[in-house]
Amino acid sequence: MSTKSSMGVGRTGSGTLLTARHTFALSWRADPPVVSVIIGLSLAQAGAVAATGLSQRWVVDATQSPGGQPLGALALAVLIGVAAHMTAAAGNRTRYNYQHDLTDRVDLEVNREILTATASIPTLEHLERPDYLNRLELLRRHTSALAGSCWALTDTGIAVIGAGLSLWLLIGVHPALAALALLALPPLWAAKRAQRSLAGARTTTAEDQRLEERVHRMFLAPESGKEIYLAGADAVLDETAHAARTRVVNAVLKARLGATGWQLTGWVCYAAGFIAALVLTVSLVARGTASLGDLMLVITLGTQLRFQIHATVSGFSRIAEAGHATDHYLWLSAYARRQRPTGAGRAPCRLEHGIRMRDVTFTYPGSHEPVLSGVNLTLWPGSTVAVVGVNGAGKTTLVKLLSGMYAPTAGQVEVGGIPLGDLDTTAWRRRLTGAFQDFVRFQLPVRHTVGIGEPDAMDDREEVARAVREAGADPIIARLPEGLDTQLGTVYGGAELSQGQWQRLALARALMRRHPTLLVLDEPTAALDPQAEHELYEVFMRQAGADPGRITLLVSHRFSTVRGADHIVVLDGGRVTEQGTHVELMAAGGRYAELYITQAAAYQEKDSRWDEPTLDV
Repeated sequence: MSTKSSMGVGRTGSGTLLTARHTFALSWRADPPVVSVIIGLSLAQAGAVAATGLSQRWVVDATQSPGGQPLGALALAVLIGVAAHMTAAAGNRTRYNYQHDLTDRVDLEVNREILTATASIPTLEHLERPDYLNRLELLRRHTSALAGSCWALTDTGIAVIGAGLSLWLLIGVHPALAALALLALPPLWAAKRAQRSLAGARTTTAEDQRLEERVHRMFLAPESGKEIYLAGADAVLDETAHAARTRVVNAVLKARLGATGWQLTGWVCYAAGFIAALVLTVSLVARGTASLGDLMLVITLGTQLRFQIHATVSGFSRIAEAGHATDHYLWLSAYARRQRPTGAGRAPCRLEHGIRMRDVTFTYPGSHEPVLSGVNLTLWPGSTVAVVGVNGAGKTTLVKLLSGMYAPTAGQVEVGGIPLGDLDTTAWRRRLTGAFQDFVRFQLPVRHTVGIGEPDAMDDREEVARAVREAGADPIIARLPEGLDTQLGTVYGGAELSQGQWQRLALARALMRRHPTLLVLDEPTAALDPQAEHELYEVFMRQAGADPGRITLLVSHRFSTVRGADHIVVLDGGRVTEQGTHVELMAAGGRYAELYITQAAAYQEKDSRWDEPTLDV
């Protein structure tokens, strides 16, 4: 699916109304009294301009009346005018302030809903496809329009009612003044065309916006910053980001200039009509068919009608912007519902039949070549299974399929004889744990950095201490100023750790979950020396042997680790080409034996058990 086609026009009035109703409910939940005040001021605002015009006509006609008007009637007209003016001025400002405050609060809630919906999607597809990422980016950039959609509709309704009352009074002076309503159509049409042009520009430049933001963000992260500065690549990357930003600015500027031209044309039409209305009213006064009060009414309402039409145009523009964001919001909501696990089965606690992959084939969306093809594999409980292969062989993809991050393109994964697609994916993942080479550095207190591996026990200090001890991270904690309560990460003024120390804590995090069905170790010790890695893997293997219900899956480049596994699987070109024990594979003299001998030949130390070099296999 292309970016442009996936973001095609799909806005509907019903979708915008549905979202506006939802955001109104969020506003009401946030602060009912304030919402009540806004509604009251809105109703008063709708008739304020008409009341101001009427009061001025009464006052002017009263001064022109030969017999004069009773003082009480004149005072009432003045009071009505003052009250209407105050409502239009102070009430309007108060209403907008309350609306902005509520919009900010609802914006936070809408962002939470977006993040929750994104997190509820069990697969990773939407986080790895540029067209989906572009839609998420556009949605995140326009959440304020989404949060204020109910007030955009309210403000537009007020403007339409106010303009309708003004036109009704103008028609009372002369029916021809109704033409001002027709002359309001060009500004409205121009505003709609302008908004459509701007929305199109934002859509087509979404990927460039994302590129510019991501590249510049790299300069602020120490992990990427050190490599950028060392290579002297800052100027090149900055130019890349600048070029992307320039494309965005130029596209939006071109759309804005075009929008300004269309809107200016619309307002010129209205200005010509207003001048004609004044000329007509003056001629009516000269002929005695209209009073000076009527002329004052036309001047007041005609002037205010311009603002009312502008408010209507602005309201429609805000509704259109909200509709554009609504498009992406409804898409995300629908996509999240479609992608939620359809299976309701409970993940079995004991896997008598293990985990099986039957003729599994997987092709990434947008790609034509399968990453895995015809994979048949069985992982037995209580065993340690090692997976080896060159980069791109499909090792990480295999892990994603086992954890349900992706569904196979063909074939199926079975857990205890039950297809994985029939299980509740969330419940299945509660039976898994793992550590990866690209682990997350949670800049939290140590006890939470480790404890988040099992959210239900993240505040249990004894469990955290156990996981730290089993991961061999006790010496790290002992050197920290406040032990498990030490804040980590320089971003929040905490202690900084080395890559290897962060990796130890990531391993401890993986060990927080007791008795997992599947423990995945995907290059989790790449930052450790071979001896430390070997010691840790021996711990994992002993635990796997002591826990008959656990399957330990190792992905490693060091054969000193692989050779101790119960079962070794060799992936080559997305297929399982060999599998067996170390002894069996060496005796077979295949690819595994070739790689092992090549690595062994590079050893310089006598004790190859501890000092085997690293080879990317």
